[in-house]
Amino acid sequence: MTASSSTKGTKNPIIIIGGGLQGLATANALLDKGKNVIVLEKESDTAISASYSNAGMLTPSQSMPWNSPSDIKKILSGIGKKDSPMILSPGSIPSLFFWGLRFLRNSTNKRFTSISRNCFNLANYSRALTQQVREKEGFDYDQDINGTMKIFRNQESFEKSIELSNLILDGSNEMEVLSSKEVAIKEPELNAISSELTGGIFYPHDEIGDAYKFCKKLEELVRAKGGRILVNTEIKKILLNKGAINGVVTSRAILQTKEVVVAAGSWSYLLLKNLGLRLPVRPVKGYSLTLETAGLNNKPKLAVVDESIHTAVTPLGNRIRIAGTAEFTGFNPDVHPKRIKYLNEKLKSIYPNLYSQLDHEEAELWFGFRPMSADGLPFIGKTKIKGLSVNTGHGHLGWTLAMGSASLLADLITENETDIDAKPFLASRSL
Repeated sequence: MTASSSTKGTKNPIIIIGGGLQGLATANALLDKGKNVIVLEKESDTAISASYSNAGMLTPSQSMPWNSPSDIKKILSGIGKKDSPMILSPGSIPSLFFWGLRFLRNSTNKRFTSISRNCFNLANYSRALTQQVREKEGFDYDQDINGTMKIFRNQESFEKSIELSNLILDGSNEMEVLSSKEVAIKEPELNAISSELTGGIFYPHDEIGDAYKFCKKLEELVRAKGGRILVNTEIKKILLNKGAINGVVTSRAILQTKEVVVAAGSWSYLLLKNLGLRLPVRPVKGYSLTLETAGLNNKPKLAVVDESIHTAVTPLGNRIRIAGTAEFTGFNPDVHPKRIKYLNEKLKSIYPNLYSQLDHEEAELWFGFRPMSADGLPFIGKTKIKGLSVNTGHGHLGWTLAMGSASLLADLITENETDIDAKPFLASRSL
């Protein structure tokens, strides 16, 4: 079916640019509101960019943005390095200058706390919606609802994280502080390093799962509800007429529409720039390694975040995935060997016994560009251009916030009352 013929019989379609987590979730939410949708994806398949091989964690507990004072120090100390959890490329500094100033302005304690609480509210809402669609549709994506755990190797960091979690979670009883011995009881595979730990925090309501598998289930659901998805479709231009959306020029055809949602992750700001809109979202590169664990004994059961190295290790069925690092290097696709070595070393530092049993030659390396907003909050809602909405800027919380963000946007587009306060996330705060 050609792109032009796919619009026949479609009444007032909303075109969604981006076929990853945000785009597919948005399509599903709009279909539930009675809208017709067409999803356009420039890649050869849906969800093969930033949504493909992320950490696999749905973690309202980790709703803090990456502009805390401690993170700012890590970013600055990683300038020019390849073996640091956070890296800032000297060559990227000019292009990040004004975005970076806004990033720094939002790192004050007051703003950081407010932003984190707002993210937590959206994350909790999103988690509930994820559970609903999973149970209603029978989704299976290597999910586990047994919680996640943060581990600490420094007492000061441990105490600060307890204080911050209490502040952000606002007494919601969503955490359990553990001694190093209790950490090893909760996750026996950590017993080998328990003597190195000062303690841990267990978050019982967090979840894990394979985001790509979730996306493919969501894609099937969108199609079943009548939504159309076109891959290998590059966006050439978004057409305007008297300040309002009038169509989209693609590599396949010109599609007529009065409504467009830009949910293209890190590439969203480039599309909007062509319309004269300045979206303070920039790509932050992250990596993961996925290794097979089928047939191995004593495999980890919990997802673990090592606070000292900004790294997460997630068991996904018969696989283990280590994900982390943040590179402020623009859209640089280069993979330095030190990044692979870094992830392997960190996996070994957390699970030395498991590490020795893995086939590292068969490890699947992945990198993706997280869309990071300057204030740590996603941009959701209408812009000053009539008919143009956005859903992007979720940073490291893309999956955690996906279903909630989509629901908020669908309510805003259809002018229904939102289930939670949408004001902190509105695109109009910048566009």
